Amino acid sequence: IPSLIILSSDGKLLTRRGRDDVSSKGVEALKVWARGEKVPPPPPEEYEWSSVSCDGCSAAPLIGQRYHCDTCGNYDLCAACEKKGHDHPLKLIPQPNDEDD
Repeated sequence: IPSLIILSSDGKLLTRRGRDDVSSKGVEALKVWARGEKVPPPPPEEYEWSSVSCDGCSAAPLIGQRYHCDTCGNYDLCAACEKKGHDHPLKLIPQPNDEDD
């Protein structure tokens, strides 16, 4: 499933990331949605960047904080590899939320 958008019974948007919620929370996500509530986002150190891998250690998917190098283009590092340093400035990419879509 490329995406799963969840609406409450009154049409209120609960999440645009239903697929990620089901993957990480399982049936608990369904219980939260049934109450008309949003599943709380994971803390930054546990967030899974499903389509991103770390160019330092090759971890795929990248989990936790994501650092991106604009100079290198498609170049991302996990928090552990970011601490090892890089030749160019890295920027911390914020964890997306439903309001970003």
